[in-house]
Amino acid sequence: MSQLPSSIGFPSGVFGVAPLRLDVLTHGPGWVALNKPVNLPSDDHPWQENAAHLVGELRAQLQLEKPEIVKLGLKEPAVAFGPEPQVSGLLILADRASTLAAWREAIGSFQLNFTYEFIARTEEAPAEGGLCDLPLGMDDTRGRAFVSHRLGKQAETTFHGGELFNRWRRWTATTRFPRRDQIRAHANECGLRIAGELEYARSGRVTLTDTTRRGRLNKGDDKPLHRCLLLHLGRIQGLVAGVPIDLTAPLPDDFATVVKRLGKAA
Repeated sequence: MSQLPSSIGFPSGVFGVAPLRLDVLTHGPGWVALNKPVNLPSDDHPWQENAAHLVGELRAQLQLEKPEIVKLGLKEPAVAFGPEPQVSGLLILADRASTLAAWREAIGSFQLNFTYEFIARTEEAPAEGGLCDLPLGMDDTRGRAFVSHRLGKQAETTFHGGELFNRWRRWTATTRFPRRDQIRAHANECGLRIAGELEYARSGRVTLTDTTRRGRLNKGDDKPLHRCLLLHLGRIQGLVAGVPIDLTAPLPDDFATVVKRLGKAA
């Protein structure tokens, strides 16, 4: 894998009108880490209603022997871990025959820490972070997680408050076993309304008004600074088959722009 590509791409029409490229962040024996954008399913899932997903399209291009896909060195790529479609960040592809089991064993035995970053409203939010250990169930009919002490499975998320930007604040959420939509569901239960959230809360989006020192603009001049949920899986660290790993993924452009502009106005 000495000629690992810096990114891989998919043509227009596969995941939308525009073509799509994903950065290849790093790799190890039998695995590759990508930086997944928002609104891209990693793998097949009942909640996605048969939508095109990354690993399926990647396998199709591998069968066609597309050079940059072949250079990934994965004979049978599978998703070891990937964020939900609405969440950006680290996605781990592993070869099914050689390393997939080791990654899944590391996740299942709590050998990894997953750290997410997000922006949330300050209204109703706790002054400090803490542990949320509400058990979560999955509602396949509505396509969302829900809290249930009777039907739910163990789930733990630790929240830490970061930089404060008037009406918004930067937060991190850490867990050793991220269930689907766990960060979003736990954040909502703790009063943390993530910017761009539409399923578990109605938080609204960060707008130009939030980035001006006077806090207001002329009528009609205000507009949102991002289109999607500001939730990003930025770091995975721990042990896989006894080998230490520490992987990071930079923020997507719209998230980074929001942080920069909020910081200037604070």
